[in-house]
Amino acid sequence: MNKQRNLRGLLAALILCGSADQVLADGNLLAVGGMLRASNSLVYEKLIELAGGTEQARIAIMPTASGSLGSSKRFQAELEALGVSAEHIRIVGIDRHNYQDTMNDPAVVAPLREASAVWFVGGDQARIARALFNADGSPSLAMQAVQAIYDKGGVVAGTSAGASILGARMPTAYGVVMDTLDFGVATAEGRRGTALLGGAGLFKAGVIDQHFDKIEETSSGRAARMASYLLEQPAPGKGFGLDTNTAMWIKPGGELEVLGEGYLTIMDPAAAKKSFGLYGTRIDDMRLAMLGHGDRYDLASGEIRPDAGKQPIEPGNEYLVGNRLLTDLSAVSAINRAVLYGLADNTASRQLGLMTRYNPANGYHYGYRFEFSKRADFAAHSRFHDSQTNYSVSGVRLDIRPVTADLREPAAGAPRDAGNGRRGDAIRAVTFRGLMTLNAEGAFEAERPITRGELANALQMTLSAEPNLKAVPTLSDVPAEHPLREHIEVVVSNGWMDGAERFDAQRPASRADWALACKTLVERFSGATLSKTVALQDIAGLAAPNAEAAAQTVAEGWLSANQGRFEPAAPVKRAEVAETLARIIGL
Repeated sequence: MNKQRNLRGLLAALILCGSADQVLADGNLLAVGGMLRASNSLVYEKLIELAGGTEQARIAIMPTASGSLGSSKRFQAELEALGVSAEHIRIVGIDRHNYQDTMNDPAVVAPLREASAVWFVGGDQARIARALFNADGSPSLAMQAVQAIYDKGGVVAGTSAGASILGARMPTAYGVVMDTLDFGVATAEGRRGTALLGGAGLFKAGVIDQHFDKIEETSSGRAARMASYLLEQPAPGKGFGLDTNTAMWIKPGGELEVLGEGYLTIMDPAAAKKSFGLYGTRIDDMRLAMLGHGDRYDLASGEIRPDAGKQPIEPGNEYLVGNRLLTDLSAVSAINRAVLYGLADNTASRQLGLMTRYNPANGYHYGYRFEFSKRADFAAHSRFHDSQTNYSVSGVRLDIRPVTADLREPAAGAPRDAGNGRRGDAIRAVTFRGLMTLNAEGAFEAERPITRGELANALQMTLSAEPNLKAVPTLSDVPAEHPLREHIEVVVSNGWMDGAERFDAQRPASRADWALACKTLVERFSGATLSKTVALQDIAGLAAPNAEAAAQTVAEGWLSANQGRFEPAAPVKRAEVAETLARIIGL
């Protein structure tokens, strides 16, 4: 064993001295959580070192995830500033537009075959995956070249999307974090709720997620989606969530080391359990650790080794005494605050936090309560350096529960007139998620016709879409301060409801309105395309989009027609909309 270690050390030393021809059983991975700053010399220098040093490094930059070459050119300039010759840095000509023509072109792939390192820029990791694998799942020439870099002891690295692609499975790039708790793990990209897609498969210990502390300067809370998707089947392994401007270096021997200013969150789902139903997601006993700069983690054993300069935080020596409820865990660095300051350096044994959403129609809000608590094996270490404290934390338990606005169990806030059976369940499911609302007395009013304003609200709460800025409606009867003005703008500008000049929000929605809305919901939420049609006797006078939607939704079994009559002017009951929403979403 010692001889093998010595041999590996010798080979690694030869590579670092510039011998790019030496071969190891496997190479290095360097994953960055996004927003890598030029001032983070630790990460840049590590990449250059692992690639062979400034003189011998041959670095290929893959721009595929991005919408432009801007980030690739900036990264190239930053490497040049650190001493790598411009002749030794190549931007590979495989982008999101031409990948089908270039990923198997030997001339285009040549820079990868000659490289000792490859760097994947950020953007959308699904774009990278499409360039690495052919339609039949076989590796493209580009993927074969990336694999060869790794196999010969080079380094495969990337930031943001370029970090997630390294794993065998990876989360989708976009979407609201809480959607994965509300709607479950998605079955494909582009749906509400994070989906797990296939990645490059170089990192085999689990899933790499990124922007764990923040997305730009707005929000994050991605630990919530990770806790959910780690409990899908087949099990994807552990979760490794990287903060921005922070890297994890996975060494050939299976040891992981954290580099940079933020933290690596490791989630272990081995003992965790999840349920999903009418009231969203419940998760019990997710195990969590947070590692800072210099900390090491053994991928095989799970052993955490805090950096040598860190000292244990002994009970009684914590800096803080007690904590408060954190009301927005989707805020920048909020989950770090919960674990590091609410538990690690705190006398408290638990930290509570919330992730919430509201409906502007009446201010209804709901969400999920997160409880972080100290397990029996809880441990925390810290080091004070450069006016900041850097922590290592392990043995944290995370439990997630759906709650009402007043932090009660969801059933306690369910509509009092929901009823029983399938319809009652549908009403409870959609009202908990705020897709439809209750009146001031807590009743759903299932038999009341839904208004056009309520239908627009249900459409946008379900689809969470953006307005078509080229077709923003006038809406002369919907003042700017109206609580649903933005929702109505979205649905009308996208052509999902009519009324660009005057919307008539209080008028009952007709079945013609509902047909177009229903078609939109089915196609946009599930990704299906309605293609069947049926002849209807009474739709000749409708606008073409409404008539087509009526024929298609009836043919596909979403709406009904009695003996070929659709009755397009008839009102639509709120119960019908609730049941259809629940069916579309799969609740």
